[in-house]
Amino acid sequence: MSTHKSDDSTNSLHKIYTNDPILFKSYVNEKVTITTEDSNVHTGIVYTVDPVSESVVLMQPVEGEEKMKMKILMRPAIQNIECSFDTKVILPEMFVPPPNHYSQEELLRRKNSVMKLLIENRFPITEDKGVLCIEETVRIEPPYGPENCICLNSIVLNRIQTILNRVSK
Repeated sequence: MSTHKSDDSTNSLHKIYTNDPILFKSYVNEKVTITTEDSNVHTGIVYTVDPVSESVVLMQPVEGEEKMKMKILMRPAIQNIECSFDTKVILPEMFVPPPNHYSQEELLRRKNSVMKLLIENRFPITEDKGVLCIEETVRIEPPYGPENCICLNSIVLNRIQTILNRVSK
């Protein structure tokens, strides 16, 4: 009886452990042409590649506009990817909060309104360089709206955001 064990461990590994993440990263911000199984050709700039599903998020410029549309191509549908690697295209950030156009006086008024409301609700407030803090658990950054709260506890975050919704905008 043989005790030799065959090395089939590489065959049983999930493909995330065997694919090439450096190759995926090299596609980001590059112009590509992707051919799908149904012979459609999609051209655009790669925003990202999901390392697990190997799906490609492709950004395509809209003709005559400065907008881009997003297309997600699932790996099973992709037959071929051709990358130009000649010039990197830097895509605009997609998930940037809108710029805040508040004057210093308006920010001060908003901060004071939020502080007053939180104190009325018995929250201990401290301020550190313009950021309001509640017991080192919640941080409220300018312009002091519900979307400007940072907290790891979702229950506390929800409670604070509900209170901040009462501040006039």
